[in-house]
Amino acid sequence: MTVHPPYLKNAPIFKEQSGEQAAIPCNETTECNQIFCPAYNRWDIACWRVPKTLCRHHGAYSISQKFTHCLTCSVFETRAEADPRGWGKFVSDEVEEFIKNQSGSLKIQRLEDDLELAERKYRRLFEGSKDLIFLTYLDGSFRDVNQACVDILGYRGKQGLLSLGSVEKLFDKSTHWKVFKRQIDRDGFVKDFEALFRRKDCKRRHCLLSGNAIRDKYNEIIGYQGIAKDITARTDVTRNFYQRHRELWVLSSVAYAMNTTQDLNIILKTALEKVLKVLNLKSGGIFLIDCEKSSFVLRAKQGLPEYVAGDAIQVQFYDKLLMQSLLGKNLSLDPEPIFPAFRVFYKGNHVKPFDLICFLITAKGKASGFLALEIPKDKDLTVGQDFHLLGSLGNFLGGAVENNQLLQTIRSHREELKKLTAMLFHSQEQERRRIARELHDEVGQAITGINFTLDSVQKVAVKEPHHIHAYISEIKKQTHRTYQEIRRLSHHLHPAILTDLGLKPAIETYLKSILEHCDLKIDFIMIGFEKRVNLDIEGVLYRLSQEAVTNTLKHARATWFKLSIIKSYPNIIFLAQDNGIGFDTEEIKNRSHSLGLLSMRERAAMLDGKFNLRTAKGDGVRIRIEIPIKESVND
Repeated sequence: MTVHPPYLKNAPIFKEQSGEQAAIPCNETTECNQIFCPAYNRWDIACWRVPKTLCRHHGAYSISQKFTHCLTCSVFETRAEADPRGWGKFVSDEVEEFIKNQSGSLKIQRLEDDLELAERKYRRLFEGSKDLIFLTYLDGSFRDVNQACVDILGYRGKQGLLSLGSVEKLFDKSTHWKVFKRQIDRDGFVKDFEALFRRKDCKRRHCLLSGNAIRDKYNEIIGYQGIAKDITARTDVTRNFYQRHRELWVLSSVAYAMNTTQDLNIILKTALEKVLKVLNLKSGGIFLIDCEKSSFVLRAKQGLPEYVAGDAIQVQFYDKLLMQSLLGKNLSLDPEPIFPAFRVFYKGNHVKPFDLICFLITAKGKASGFLALEIPKDKDLTVGQDFHLLGSLGNFLGGAVENNQLLQTIRSHREELKKLTAMLFHSQEQERRRIARELHDEVGQAITGINFTLDSVQKVAVKEPHHIHAYISEIKKQTHRTYQEIRRLSHHLHPAILTDLGLKPAIETYLKSILEHCDLKIDFIMIGFEKRVNLDIEGVLYRLSQEAVTNTLKHARATWFKLSIIKSYPNIIFLAQDNGIGFDTEEIKNRSHSLGLLSMRERAAMLDGKFNLRTAKGDGVRIRIEIPIKESVND
């Protein structure tokens, strides 16, 4: 049996069941199928008391349309009949309350529409933004992220990113998130905070992060919103600009040192100090290669142990093949902006070995040394930036080392030239004195004898005419001897046979005269001279032959001497070698009998030739000279 509580317009309908009253939802009574009605399947709300019930789903915006449905509703009819005031009063109250509620409902509808519009605009801005946006709860767990956040950080979709659980995992350094959160908790917002985000592929994105707090109706912080602008490209440009500035500063400092001094040690020390300062390192060194001694010489250092420098072994390579190549004389490298870094360990008798990261110093395809840096374990060099700086510095120092070697060679040649010039002047004076003495002693005496003989002829011409033939015969003999002496002197100064017959006959004649006065075994060959070459070259080759034989006879104590002159285009190759005692090239520099070698070098240089000497104590002497070919003008 259905029971209607009296006088209650809004009371539900009850039915007795097992001695108890149970509330009946209005849709069960009316068989209503309006599932979107707030009163649907509820016993505590009457549907006509809900102003938006029919208006929202049936389009009934007017009172008549509203009550067209209500007056046909059995629930409405039951309520009206149960009202002791009667149908009229019940309907009047309902109409009045409906009008009042309808007015409030329209306002709510407008607010809801405005809210929906604002939400659509926010969602459009949220999803359409090209900046990274994230929303989190108070503990940092995700509420939402926009598509730009997914794209910038390299994830395939939102779910892949949200599966991380916490926004803290997006930051390259967790301290950035903690600072961001702490500042919002304190100030309510963050503006332009520089932070590093980590992509899925572990690459870093440099961002400018702003954010604010999300609050509830009680103004309590319940979450955070962050907007990050990707400034990686701008940061890279700034970093590259700063890197170029650092490179220019280092190279400018080295260039200034090169302009103010020619001391290589000062240049290398300046370069080492600047590069350590730029890279924020404490210790390192610059080693140069000494191919003659097959060792690496520490020429500049900072922060390395002082007493290690005198130890027999300073550095040892992990790559033994690389070490052998660098110490070899024939190593040739293709020019590169930077060569791969390599490791060595620094070793001494009184210190535990430690690693150094090294970068080659090169110039014109030749390695002249390497820059060695001690890198702490907590620091890494940037491959793209720091390596570029070290590569540029290596090439720059390579040029400085080569220039220094050229300057040393020039100084050495200048000193040798001074000595040679002094010796040549001295030799010239001695030669002049010798020629003057020989002319005085030989030719002078011969002419004096002829003069005395002529006086005798003049005296006896009248008294003893039969003796004239004897005197004339003696005069002829003296004249012939004088001629032979003058011819000998002339041949010594410049053999006529060289001009008339050529180089080979002249050298053979000279060697034949040498063999008449010594036991030295001499081998001589000339190959490829179908035509005569330039007279100046012939003269130089003749003098080189004379000087080589003379040096062997005076100093070598040799039993065998070989002279080879080979015409092999584009050069004439002059080879002179013996099996003598040899000598130390360092010891011979300051001795007077090095004049012969210096004169040979200078004669070769006059014709743009190359002079090479190879000798050692007890190993004989080998001289090789290459002179560019110039054919004889007459030919």
